Amino acid sequence: MMVEYGEHFWRSGWTPLYGVLGGNPLAAMPSLHFATSVTAAHVLSSTGRTAGLLGWSYALTLGVALVYLGEHYVVDLLAGLALAEGIHRGAPAAEPLAARISQGIQALEARARG
Repeated sequence: MMVEYGEHFWRSGWTPLYGVLGGNPLAAMPSLHFATSVTAAHVLSSTGRTAGLLGWSYALTLGVALVYLGEHYVVDLLAGLALAEGIHRGAPAAEPLAARISQGIQALEARARG
């Protein structure tokens, strides 16, 4: 929609605005914009109810805007949500492996220094 109607709506400001924002004539799959906002909402929810409410409100508003403005299809958002939720739920299981990898890298760094 932005490519089709942006110039009509923004008139002379369209070219500089779309250029600065790095226009997206094709929707990406999945929507990393939405996945990132869902991840942020989870993090904010872990700090408190008010912060969580703000985070989820932002994610929902962003999702509606992304579809309304034609930057993404609904399926892009659903895939972004699935990605964020999968990582959020899978992170605890991956934590021990990530810790072992981190310890191994730190041991290599210590050897290299010394």
